[in-house]
Amino acid sequence: MKRITPFSLLLLTFALAIPGWTDDQEKATKEIRKISSISVDVTMRSVVNRTMADALKVKRLDLVKERQEANLNYGDLFLVHQLIASGAKMEDIGAQLKAGKSIFDIANGNHANWKQINTDAKKLNRKIDDNIESYFSDSKKEAKLDQADNYDAKTDKVPADAKITKDEFADAQFRYQRLREMVGSQSGDQENEGPQTPTVPTGRGSH
Repeated sequence: MKRITPFSLLLLTFALAIPGWTDDQEKATKEIRKISSISVDVTMRSVVNRTMADALKVKRLDLVKERQEANLNYGDLFLVHQLIASGAKMEDIGAQLKAGKSIFDIANGNHANWKQINTDAKKLNRKIDDNIESYFSDSKKEAKLDQADNYDAKTDKVPADAKITKDEFADAQFRYQRLREMVGSQSGDQENEGPQTPTVPTGRGSH
């Protein structure tokens, strides 16, 4: 019987760890793309922008500027901030994006902690849902917040916003309708003021 060397044991440990690491990345990617897909709708984009700005403790217009400079949808922008929080430099990330790398490739190159990213993305999506419900309960309040922050969702757009799949868009529609109907049933008013169901954007694609 062959004796297991320390090097062989190391390889075995690494091989066993790969499935868990891949699973964490897949879960995190799904949560990240949920952020991107719900923000396709211009009104929901306002909610996502405000929620993310609050979570990251940054100014709303700073997020808009970062998106426009690097052509990032909101899910990818969230991942960028996760990498920066772990020590990556925005300048380095920007340079790699310009060189043609995807943000997910860059994340793996920076040894991203996908388990933590998944946890944080889930937390953000829950807060986004809470704020969407608040919007459907009082859309005028959201408009006042936008005005106070000098935020205009119609100008907060980049080509990357359309880079979602048909299934991701369908999931976003379901999420939107579920939250809207939930607020309507709680208030007993099915005619809550709010945007219509978002329409499919042009130029859909995948990351």
